[in-house]
Amino acid sequence: MPIKMTDLRFAPGCHSSPGLKAWGFLAWAIKMRMARKLSILTAFIYIGLSLACATMKTVRTDYTVQERTLALGSGATLRYTLALPPSFSPEHSYPLILAFHYGGQVTPYYGKPYLMNLVLPALGELAAIMVAPDCPGAGWTDPQSEKAVLALLENIQKDFPIDPQRLLITGYSLGAVGTWDLVFKHPNMFSAAIPISGLPPKGIVIIKTVTPFWVIHSRDDELFAFASVRTFVQFCKSQGLVVELKPFLGLSHYDFTKFTLALQEAVPWLKGLWQRATSPAESRSD
Repeated sequence: MPIKMTDLRFAPGCHSSPGLKAWGFLAWAIKMRMARKLSILTAFIYIGLSLACATMKTVRTDYTVQERTLALGSGATLRYTLALPPSFSPEHSYPLILAFHYGGQVTPYYGKPYLMNLVLPALGELAAIMVAPDCPGAGWTDPQSEKAVLALLENIQKDFPIDPQRLLITGYSLGAVGTWDLVFKHPNMFSAAIPISGLPPKGIVIIKTVTPFWVIHSRDDELFAFASVRTFVQFCKSQGLVVELKPFLGLSHYDFTKFTLALQEAVPWLKGLWQRATSPAESRSD
């Protein structure tokens, strides 16, 4: 997703943590204030409020968070953020959460703020191993990105005791697009999928998948119309897919940190799915 300084939707930091989002807004405001009568004072007020929110936000400190790289077969390197649950032990088996970040200019460990400010606070009680890669291609649907993500999953499952029946993929905005895409391309890989604030890519081929979806979307989303998401979910249901749409009011597309409680509501659903999983682990190999 390209950044356009002429459009607030893609202004730098608009999907980032509150502090980064504020500075991105300032840059956008300076550029656009003459055209839209925005004052620098307004921008600084926004910065102050956003930084205050960033300071007040509760971030879990009981997880071990690491910035890592993975050497790919192509000679390229994939950056990713890894979070290990409290009292991690190689003798235990853990769920794995794959988290796809939003759009924007992918700076080093770009997925970390998304992991730390939304996924970890919302899903931390699952005591899962979490991994948030930096998108290496033009988007998550790019074949280069798909190949890198599959290599990362293989590596994580080789190095850590992952329960293949508890494998969740989730993503926000551009990451939600990638979530829909990867599940339909690999219909037997994931035990659950949670796309947040995003539609699948145009032209996607919908096939039967064992993966149930928990779809989180705001009725006030400024980028992906709620009606379009609802229509797509209804179509998926007509094709026999297990899809639940969870609408919310008053949440802006441009502040992912406000979706913590919405994502947290998926925890009982996930626990129920994983408790009912009885098929052999081999059935989830792709």
